[in-house]
Amino acid sequence: MKRNIYATYDVFPSSKGAATHIKEMILESSKHCDELQLFCLRGSNELPPVQVEGNIYSKRYFNEEKLNYLQKASLFSKQLFIDIQKHKETIQIGHFRDIWSGMGLTTEPSIKTIFEVNALTSIELPYRYPNLTPSFLEKLRSLETNCLKKADVIITPSGVTKKYLENNFEVNTEKIKVIPNGTHIPERFQRPVDAPKEYIIYFGAIQNWQGIDTLLKAITYLKDFKDLKLLICLSVKEKAFKPFKKLIEKLGITDKIILKSKLKKEELYNYVHFAKASIAPLKACDRNVVQGCCPLKIIETMACKTPVIASKLPVVTDLVSDEEALLFEPDREQDLARCIRFILDNPERGNEYAKNAFTKVKSEFLWDIQTKKLEKIYKELIKQNE
Repeated sequence: MKRNIYATYDVFPSSKGAATHIKEMILESSKHCDELQLFCLRGSNELPPVQVEGNIYSKRYFNEEKLNYLQKASLFSKQLFIDIQKHKETIQIGHFRDIWSGMGLTTEPSIKTIFEVNALTSIELPYRYPNLTPSFLEKLRSLETNCLKKADVIITPSGVTKKYLENNFEVNTEKIKVIPNGTHIPERFQRPVDAPKEYIIYFGAIQNWQGIDTLLKAITYLKDFKDLKLLICLSVKEKAFKPFKKLIEKLGITDKIILKSKLKKEELYNYVHFAKASIAPLKACDRNVVQGCCPLKIIETMACKTPVIASKLPVVTDLVSDEEALLFEPDREQDLARCIRFILDNPERGNEYAKNAFTKVKSEFLWDIQTKKLEKIYKELIKQNE
């Protein structure tokens, strides 16, 4: 029995963009073993603790809400380590997305490891817990350094992230590989019966770095478009949007906003396709500028043949040029409003952007293209183990 491990301190499956990425990585990894063992968070009782589909064995650790973040993360690491020890002689490759998943895998020299760096805990956690002490963040960086040094291969979806790792950690730069996010081309589109007559769309998560506040403020400059609506499709529960509802009321744009949450992909893509434009208003903050990311919403919008309006940041221009998207100065609501107005007033130009972006996504950003890069890495690591 030859096994691979895929471990992530995240709930899977879910409606988050990360789950889309995880699914594609899992499917590719499962092709290179007799059994792929997926270890992740359960999140709630809606998902089974143990599940078997084909050669994929999933074990979900319950995300106990009574525990704080560090307690949950530590418990996850310990339980994962115990499960790894049961079959360590048969494990070929341990593929992990975070330090909590990586600590147990990198201690076993017989296991070839892949550290998939989509985000670094030391950068992202302070956005969630702003009162973290410098000494605690330094401990996180120490754990990250250890995982980066011990991993046989590091993959990241962004050239910006690769540069950050090279400049801030003592790691062999040759083992860092960039594999961007990808997408599948939807087979067909059908206009949703409740879709507004004229609307722009934002979809995805709503962390501070996503720039939702900039987008909401931009809407106040577009009130002369009487029929225009902003459709926000959340990848999280609607209650998470509560802080923004106060801002919407303050801005006087309640009648302009339509909210939906946790849509299935096919339904979401229908809303995206029939929108006048899809907005990615990323902020110019450490998470986006220093650490980097690969905005899945931009790539999926390109596949839906919809004009993209996005912040002019390196993580965006890595994906699209001025020929494929309309770019605005980050955190500048007036500039964003200008771009939205341009697309609404010039639909033919918007169609040009969408057409160029669709051509690019087919040649560079399909999941088949990205997973072939991962396939090469897996084959090389397995060969080293023979």
